[in-house]
Amino acid sequence: MLNEFYDFIAKKIDTYFQTTYAEGKLLTGETFCLKLDTDEMVSEVSDALHNIAEAKGICGEFKLSCESGETYSTYTLNLGGTEVIIAPQINGMTSDFLCATLRNEANSAQMPILMISANPIDSAISGSKNMAANGMPFYGEELMKEIREMVSDSTQLTTVEKQILEFELKRRDTDVFSDKASLYEYSDLLAIMSSGRIQRESFNGFRLFYIDGKTEYINEGPAAVDKEIKENHKLFDKIDVWFRFGNASSELTKLFDDAFASKLEAEQRQDPENWSSKFSYAEIASQIQKHQAKIDNPLKIETEDISVYGSLPIDSLAYGTEWLLRNEGSQAGKKRQKNIIIFNKNKLNEIHIRFNCNARVLQNDVQHDNLHFEKDGKDFIFTIPAAGICFQKIELHDSANDIRYVFKMCMIDLASDYMLSVIKHCYTVDYKKKKDLRIRLSGIGNDLIFNENAGTVKAEKLDDNNSYYCAFNQRLHLYATEEELSNYSSGLHIDIDFAGVTVPFLMVPDEAKSKEITGKGVLKEKYTIKQSLEFKSDRIYSDTQEYFAKKELLRELHAEEKIINNCILVGKCKKDYLTEQITITSEELKQNDLLKQAFLDLVEKMKSLQTLPTLAYYKDELKEAAQKYVDSFMDLYVDLSEGSTLNEEQENALSIGTIAVGNNDEIILTPLHPINVAYQLALCSEKGIEDATDVIIERLNSLNLLPYIKKKKAIFKVSDQQNSLEWKYYASVENKKYRGNWRFVPRLIEEKVTEFISHFRYIFNDINNRTIKINLINMGDCSEVFIGIAQYFIHAINRNPNVEELTRFELHIYSDNRLDNAFSNIREYNTLKQYLSNYKLEIASGVSMNTLEGIFSKNVECYFHLDKGKAYNYAHISFYEMESEITSEQAFMSDIETGISLNGILSGIPSSKYSNKYRTGYGSKYAPNDVLIRLSNLYNSLIQVETTGNPYYKGLSISTQIDEKAENKMDEIYSASNWVVFVEPKVDLDFFCEKEANSDLLIIHYSDQYTTSSGYDAITVTRKSKQYEAVIHDYLKSRGVDTSSEDIHKIINLFNAVNGDWLLRLVSSKKATKDSTFSREKISIVAAIKLLLAILRHKDMIWIPISLEEMLRVSRGAGLSQDESILSAKNLGFEKGPTSDDILFVGVDKSGQKPKIYLYPTEVKTGINPNDVINKAFKQASATAKGLQNAFGEVDIEKIVPKVNRNFLMQLIITSCKKMKAYHVDDSQNWDIVLDTFREALLNENYELSCNIREILGNGAVLSFRTGVLGRKTSFMNDYINFIEVPETDEYGLILKSVDEIAQEIRSEKDSELLTIDDVTLENLNEDTSKLVASNLSDEGAEELPDKDNELNEPTETIKTNKDQDENNDEPEHITPVTTEPGMKILFGTNEQNGEEVIWKPNDTAQLFHMNTGIIGTMGTGKTQFTKSLITQLYQNQANNVDSKELGILIFDYKGDYNESKADFVDATRAKIYKPYHLPFNPFALTKSTVFKPLLPTHTANAFKDTLSKVYNLGPKQQATLLQCIMDTYSAAGISPGNPSTWDNEAPTFYQVYQRYISDDDIKKGDSLSAALDKLSMFEIFEAKPSETKSLFELLQGVVVIDMSGYDPDIQSLIVAITLDLFYSQMQAAGSSKMDGQYRQLTKMILVDEADNFMSEGFPSLKKILKEGREFGVGTILSTQFLKHFGSGDDDYSKYILTWIVHNVSDLKNSDVDFVFHTEPKSSESNILFNRIKGLEKHHSLVAIGTGTPIYLHDKAFWQLYSELKDKS
Repeated sequence: MLNEFYDFIAKKIDTYFQTTYAEGKLLTGETFCLKLDTDEMVSEVSDALHNIAEAKGICGEFKLSCESGETYSTYTLNLGGTEVIIAPQINGMTSDFLCATLRNEANSAQMPILMISANPIDSAISGSKNMAANGMPFYGEELMKEIREMVSDSTQLTTVEKQILEFELKRRDTDVFSDKASLYEYSDLLAIMSSGRIQRESFNGFRLFYIDGKTEYINEGPAAVDKEIKENHKLFDKIDVWFRFGNASSELTKLFDDAFASKLEAEQRQDPENWSSKFSYAEIASQIQKHQAKIDNPLKIETEDISVYGSLPIDSLAYGTEWLLRNEGSQAGKKRQKNIIIFNKNKLNEIHIRFNCNARVLQNDVQHDNLHFEKDGKDFIFTIPAAGICFQKIELHDSANDIRYVFKMCMIDLASDYMLSVIKHCYTVDYKKKKDLRIRLSGIGNDLIFNENAGTVKAEKLDDNNSYYCAFNQRLHLYATEEELSNYSSGLHIDIDFAGVTVPFLMVPDEAKSKEITGKGVLKEKYTIKQSLEFKSDRIYSDTQEYFAKKELLRELHAEEKIINNCILVGKCKKDYLTEQITITSEELKQNDLLKQAFLDLVEKMKSLQTLPTLAYYKDELKEAAQKYVDSFMDLYVDLSEGSTLNEEQENALSIGTIAVGNNDEIILTPLHPINVAYQLALCSEKGIEDATDVIIERLNSLNLLPYIKKKKAIFKVSDQQNSLEWKYYASVENKKYRGNWRFVPRLIEEKVTEFISHFRYIFNDINNRTIKINLINMGDCSEVFIGIAQYFIHAINRNPNVEELTRFELHIYSDNRLDNAFSNIREYNTLKQYLSNYKLEIASGVSMNTLEGIFSKNVECYFHLDKGKAYNYAHISFYEMESEITSEQAFMSDIETGISLNGILSGIPSSKYSNKYRTGYGSKYAPNDVLIRLSNLYNSLIQVETTGNPYYKGLSISTQIDEKAENKMDEIYSASNWVVFVEPKVDLDFFCEKEANSDLLIIHYSDQYTTSSGYDAITVTRKSKQYEAVIHDYLKSRGVDTSSEDIHKIINLFNAVNGDWLLRLVSSKKATKDSTFSREKISIVAAIKLLLAILRHKDMIWIPISLEEMLRVSRGAGLSQDESILSAKNLGFEKGPTSDDILFVGVDKSGQKPKIYLYPTEVKTGINPNDVINKAFKQASATAKGLQNAFGEVDIEKIVPKVNRNFLMQLIITSCKKMKAYHVDDSQNWDIVLDTFREALLNENYELSCNIREILGNGAVLSFRTGVLGRKTSFMNDYINFIEVPETDEYGLILKSVDEIAQEIRSEKDSELLTIDDVTLENLNEDTSKLVASNLSDEGAEELPDKDNELNEPTETIKTNKDQDENNDEPEHITPVTTEPGMKILFGTNEQNGEEVIWKPNDTAQLFHMNTGIIGTMGTGKTQFTKSLITQLYQNQANNVDSKELGILIFDYKGDYNESKADFVDATRAKIYKPYHLPFNPFALTKSTVFKPLLPTHTANAFKDTLSKVYNLGPKQQATLLQCIMDTYSAAGISPGNPSTWDNEAPTFYQVYQRYISDDDIKKGDSLSAALDKLSMFEIFEAKPSETKSLFELLQGVVVIDMSGYDPDIQSLIVAITLDLFYSQMQAAGSSKMDGQYRQLTKMILVDEADNFMSEGFPSLKKILKEGREFGVGTILSTQFLKHFGSGDDDYSKYILTWIVHNVSDLKNSDVDFVFHTEPKSSESNILFNRIKGLEKHHSLVAIGTGTPIYLHDKAFWQLYSELKDKS
């Protein structure tokens, strides 16, 4: 392999001299020097050159007679007119002979000479032309260039092999550790070029796993291959780092199965350097995929996956009667512990139990009680032998996911009739004591009846440790009083002999067996188990689990029980029905016989199942009965014609399933109402309801399928006061207590008050006016407003307990009903106190001395007024609800936009324009023709006729509209208010947009974030619009942009169209000065929207821009929370890395019958935009694209959760289209394609989410408004991100142009390189991105800094998105300046080889994987001087840390080298010195981390016990005594290990633990424990008062020294160990340090000086900090005199050290050198280093940084550094 390499060098030498001579540039007597790596290379290259010379016939000879009498002979290159002497230093030639004798002779002979040597002396290099210098043939960059050309021109290499080599060349370019001056560095590449193939062994050097470039990836595009190579390299580096520096055993199992991980480890142990060559990348990737497949499919075994049978599967036992299964609990872990009871009534010899497993479980991961079992594919079949009664336990472990299923089983040779009714809902199998296995019964009553169907009663007293007998004909009645049972809290042990089979029971009366369940829980439970729940004796039963219901839900279930038992079709009850026992009587109305019978059949079927309508799951016969009932109702109206009237049966049928309250004061629709039954039938066809969140469950009801009903000519509106989700309550529209879904109003009130005060601070702060004036107009009883103000006070007090600084409220309430108003309660103190208590509103304990009722009384003034529609008092904010100003009118539902989606599963009540009015009501426009919707359409049409006798018209429904008086009233409100907040407005933005065009009215904020309805929760408007216009005008003017009033209105419209939150924030944020980052960012985003709409324009596409920030905000408000939803930050990748929150462009492809939806995330950057900013933007866009694809992909596409979330996205698209149309953002697009043509399809899953557009546009885009860029251009980067780069000046030029103008401009510009898609045929796209050519990021413009004179007009800061800043911070945002080399730089000293500075970069992970450092040196070698210099520079360089983070440095000083006696060090570092006396931190302090750690006090106590035991060699009994003493002291301080809420209590100190120890007479004193504690107490090492202690991390600010000099070694070790224990726990709690690209933030450094004694003790905390500290930005410096102190085996600290500074070490071994510098044992390199270390002078050292080669260093001593610092000062 190397012959080709030697030939290459030889040919280069020959070519160089031939060319130089031919050009007349070769001088006579000129000297050349070529340094090679080894003597062998020198010899081989010389031979190769000799062979070339001979072959060309230009080989001459040179001879020299030596003084010794011998003749030296070598060859020459005869160039014609001159000869070049070739002088290789071989065969023992001395440097003196080569560089002096031979060179002088050549000069005398006027002949050029080439000296080839592996170790040329300095004079040879300095006096010669270096063949590796710039411009010479072996200059590194020239060699790389030549190799690149060879690769490109090769005809033997495949395209894949060329890409591999190109990758390797790029890697070597950037490898700071490679020796580019070494020709050997290129040997492997040159050998490959010669052979035309990359051999397997080469890949290890490339840091890649093997790829067969001749056969693999030959059909892939270049970009795809490049991506695979990068992934290969990334994986190789990761695994290699694990082997070298990490815990490979644990890390590998995260990627691979155990077997393959072990194989990797074995190969690495056998061949540490070349292990990777044994594995191909294809094999590695395949194993990762195999392991990931297991992780993605964790073991899941449910009841339906288990079958129990006799000899054959056909002889199966019936679940529920012949075998039972009950989970241990409801938590995920408890659900995997299953209790099974099998009743072997036929006394079969053996029973089989089969577990159907979705994931493979290895046989080693199966545990059981010596049972026989077989495997059938992934499934297990166990055989259980009969034995009267037997207990068995089986465990199946999914090791890939660490999931363990435990099946505790009891098989009884009895029929279940003996005990089923007793045990079914309360049993578990008690398997704790192997010798006393029992069936455990929880929460038993005082009457138990076994064998309940037998005739003869046998009554006996229930008592502990008793035995009972029960024959087949005996009914065993065990009884006890409640008082007697209370004496057996730990349980009663009884045995019952069932005629030969004795069953042991453990009965625990006090143990809860029943859990509370809510209405949402009922719905979820029945759809999870897919069967009806049972209701008996006020208990709800789900299979074997028992539940109880409270209050309203229980009342509704009682009502259903009466309806079922009494077959009530139409009910009535008294007005005051809010009791647990509601009294319902039947209202006898003539009903259609078929309909009535269908109702009775349904009720009877429920009776037989012992279920109730709310608890019923419609399947099998029950489903048939329900469907027949719904069909019978609809059949009743089949022949009803237009214009006809309803007959008596048709009228009365509208009351079936209803309850009239009082004199029709309220109407209730029970779960037996036809619409409710039909809804449940539709819901049964949905999948995955068991995975739905509570918020989604809340939406799964028929609430808005019937928004209004009519009863005796009165109109009733549905409210959401729901307990069971299947009961619907209707109240008169005039009843103000029923406001629909107004739960959002308290939050709205608080937010609006906070926003207004923040917005107009000069009113409330500058002129010290703390009163805010609020008008409440038509807000009902104002209870929600009351709660909102209360919450405002509570949160304000939590922020600032000073009640004198609280805002005061002056409320003007305009209402016709003062008595029922919530604010009438503030007039009487006790009434106010009770009212607040009812809503559980109070100031948290300990926050303030004032009560909430006191604050209310002092800070709230109320004035009540009759609402006359005019003459309103002036208010800062008016809250106004339009609803009460409505008139009921009929409208055709087909003309009202529907709120229905997903075929009726979801519904809302939108408001839409009908003629010239806004209507609110049931609409069918854009609704599909589904069964449920047909029924809803029918019922809404029928109910508007009801019993009025009016003619029926199909499609006519009840709706409401705003009265004209209300519109006139609004003008009065506008005039009297600064802000007007419309609460739940029954209009949309169009209503106000029309008024904006004709007046100075301005929408400043809108919110659809609180509820899930199709409208807006609140719209905030103002007539004081000039201030908003002025702010934007002044901001743009400061940027050199002149705008007219019309321009400003267009910009405001665009802001409002994109994000309802922006306009208000724009003006409020930092007063929107020209320095406002928010202003700049949002201006750039709206400019980007216009530009992208112009670029993306296509005749078959509608592009809708959506603010991703808005999407996440609305998603959270809609209950699709940011933690749970598919649209959440978590699922879009925010938690795992940077994600775009700028703009999502949604493309609707209208070319086909079925619309296609494309998602195209775009990240926007503006300013200088250096490459690190742009690279981060690429990652953001790529992560978002992947997140969206994962969120809306094909996985579980039919399940309810993704369907609901996709529907949310579709609703957002439609809403955004409405806003685009209303604000005329791009009138060239036909928004009605979405709003009209495709609306029904989008709302009902009749569309295709496609990625085809990526073939031409890539996965997403980054748009950069970049300083210094002149033209517009497009290119594709990594992950196929479309990089659009335009001049920074475009940002302000585009914002004033229309999208049409920009589109024409782009297409007419000849110099524009922007990608447009006008001519693309969409149907031909197929998502193949391989055709796109990905390129590297250009440096053009990246480093161009602005001219200071132009800073005002051409700002150059890089604007970060709002996720990178604290939006509540009103201080100017700090923008870190762009530097070429960020991070801290520590000068170690001078490289003695080349005189260059040796810089240590602790932040830079490219140089250092971690910061752990070993400093070694015998006394007097300069070790301490170097260490002090290092610490001082770390302290002085803090400003260059990531985010300028202050660095805490902890020094354990054993000898007094860093204490106050060293004034220079203290002066340079401002060090704080602590003695081991009253150290101000507490070893028993409890530090909570973000990852919950149970039993934290126990862990802390145990750590202290272990540390003290290790120092003083405590025995087991002494350790137990100490641990118990600490735990008792915790308990005395009110701290319980099992109760995390107590862990915030003040932790005890060592003094308190010691006092408890010495005062406990039961503890034996005088032993080693006593001596240890006495010593600690005597020296008073730790602060005794808890209040005087603080967190260790809080203490570590700057340099902190613990001066232990002069103390006993045991005290020293103890202090260090305890402090490091504390440090480790607080490090974990602090969390990971920040990463900025490749730079990691440093948080803390630890120096253990003279660490040899401590290291030998093997304290675990030090190892854990060394091992894990990197993640938390923590580095450790260990300073000691000898390398041997770093140990070996379990105490091998060297494996955790990456930076070594080795001074002269007197007691040195070759093995010490090998483990530090990774040299081969007994190698020449090892011997050289050994001798060099032994000969190092003071302040000289040998340094290894990371994996770099050793450097000979002249230290930067502290005395020298300090002198320089003093000179500067």
